[in-house]
Amino acid sequence: MALLADLAPGRTVSEPRLPMSRAPSRAVQVVIVVMAVGVGVPVGIGAWIGGILLAENLGVRMPPEQVFAWIIAALVGVVLWPLSLRGARRGFSNATGDAPGNAAASRGERALRALIITVGAVALVALCGPRETASTVATAWEALAIGRRESGLLIQLLSLVLVAVLAAPVVFFTHRAARTLSPDDPRRRILQEREAWTLAAATAWTVSLMLGLVLAIAILLWL
Repeated sequence: MALLADLAPGRTVSEPRLPMSRAPSRAVQVVIVVMAVGVGVPVGIGAWIGGILLAENLGVRMPPEQVFAWIIAALVGVVLWPLSLRGARRGFSNATGDAPGNAAASRGERALRALIITVGAVALVALCGPRETASTVATAWEALAIGRRESGLLIQLLSLVLVAVLAAPVVFFTHRAARTLSPDDPRRRILQEREAWTLAAATAWTVSLMLGLVLAIAILLWL
């Protein structure tokens, strides 16, 4: 009878809802942050002391602030960069309404993505770690002598330019190739996934680089 009532005129059959992932509650988020700080700070201090002792034992003349800068650069490249990539990929998926299609990528493309993540991590460490890089960026920024609002706009502009430079070659060819395929062609979905991943990777790497340089300059000025 209930089924007949649902099928009666004027009533529509409700479609099954897909299970939605619930975000952690505020209390859980606070606990996670407290645990991350409580564990991360002692581990960071221990790594800093260990790096100083290791440099002394190896006979490498390196000031403590440079050791700390290398540790922060390693965290940016190994931790922040992959997490930013994952967050950017999820953000693009929520914006477009599509779930990340990692299954659509072939084994060779997944290997290429892993290589890109590795090379990106090495590049971030190499750019954010040396004291000379932070000093050069700080000197150039001081020479501009612009206001805080203008500085924020300039950083955004530089970030957009860098994202465009990193993503433009792949996005141009994949978007052009996808337009020549019919919507039902499975190759179109693969090309769209490749384009989305490239944009997410370029955005995440740029954000990681900017934050890494800011941290490097802060270490240079305050330590």
